[in-house]
Amino acid sequence: MCQPRICRYGPRVSAPCRQPWVPVAETAEDAVLQVLMQLGRRLRERHPDDLLDPSTMPLLFRLRCRGPERLSDLAAGLRLDASTVSRHVRQLEDGGLLERTGDPADGRASVVALSRAGATLLAEAMRRRRDTVTQLLTDYDDSDREQLRAVLVQLAAAVQRHSDSHQDPDRTLR
Repeated sequence: MCQPRICRYGPRVSAPCRQPWVPVAETAEDAVLQVLMQLGRRLRERHPDDLLDPSTMPLLFRLRCRGPERLSDLAAGLRLDASTVSRHVRQLEDGGLLERTGDPADGRASVVALSRAGATLLAEAMRRRRDTVTQLLTDYDDSDREQLRAVLVQLAAAVQRHSDSHQDPDRTLR
């Protein structure tokens, strides 16, 4: 019987068998990258019951958490190009998942907000993804789950601090 292949950075060594590769995280940074790549891919997959495009979920989630925002603020907060956000907003608005209203602070501008239908579809899509994570954590005891939660909260805060201090409008994704 062949051994599982070990994957490290560097040249890939071919193996004569088809055993799954086992990622080796030699550093905390490697472990974070591996988990983000593997879990991110699973969470971005479209579930058969999803009525939302997974690529729009961060936009909807931000509006759920922060409330109505101008498109420019939404794009900056998501670190996306304004044209990308505008296209998503238009599609979501046409689908009844977002509502556009005048900006109370500036009558010339508008803000977008999550509609009741958008909030419902987002909650359903998030629940399905949470169920996936719950399944992945079934072998963790309560102590391990709490330790993981605490470390991830700390990492999320570090990501936010880094993002806030490195806002570069020229470094947006399209």
